[in-house]
Amino acid sequence: MEIKSSQYLQSKSLRRTVKKIKNIKNSVSIGEVIKLKKILMIAMIVFAVFSCNKKQEQNKTKKGNNIDTSQSDKNKTEENKKNSEKDSSEIEKQKEVSSEEVIKKAEEEFLKDSKNLEKYHNYVTVAFYQNREFKRTKEITEIFLKNAPDYSYGYRVMADILFYEKKYKESAEYYEKAIGILKHGKQSYAEYKDIKILNNVLSEIIEKNLIQAYRLSGNNEKAVETFIINQKFLKENYNPLLYNIALENAKKDNEMLKSANSKKYEENKKKLSDLN
Repeated sequence: MEIKSSQYLQSKSLRRTVKKIKNIKNSVSIGEVIKLKKILMIAMIVFAVFSCNKKQEQNKTKKGNNIDTSQSDKNKTEENKKNSEKDSSEIEKQKEVSSEEVIKKAEEEFLKDSKNLEKYHNYVTVAFYQNREFKRTKEITEIFLKNAPDYSYGYRVMADILFYEKKYKESAEYYEKAIGILKHGKQSYAEYKDIKILNNVLSEIIEKNLIQAYRLSGNNEKAVETFIINQKFLKENYNPLLYNIALENAKKDNEMLKSANSKKYEENKKKLSDLN
């Protein structure tokens, strides 16, 4: 019994010792874990700070690169713009030189034969209608009208020049001369050769040019009168839609006479209403 009791006590003591050792072991392990956790936390904080600083440096570098790239792109854009403007300027200069050469050549050809309608037409096309050379075209036209007064085209060109110069009254006078030649002149068919083309041109000069010139000069009475005189011809030869527009414009012009107390108002109103 004593031996068993002793063994039991020893066993119990051993178990206690083992338990203590385990407790000590566990205690040490927990301490080490705590230390490791602290070290790990410190390391994580250091790493986070380091990463943050590195990211900031990268952002600064990237921003700097973006600024450099943006500045570079801006410089390239400005350079391209300057080159484009330079090229455009050079192209315009080349066009001007080219136009001047064409005009000069056309003028030289015309002056060799200043009665020639085709050469005059070529000059007017490039000098006036394409490049708006008013002064020289007027001088050339005066030469042509002096040497070839039977062609309507010279009068029409002079009328167009005066119209662009806003000299509407003088312009109307030349349109009237052109119309007179086209209606009765012996050179009418030599100019246009086809009666349909001739009548179409004549219709346009009457409505688009002459009546408009009277209207812009403030002579609404003459504008209405011109339409009424040429109404039958316009209706037969002009585009139907344009004819109706011309008729409505004539009525509007006549209403202007009412406000001016013109004696022609009532007379014109009756004539225009009969045309509906």
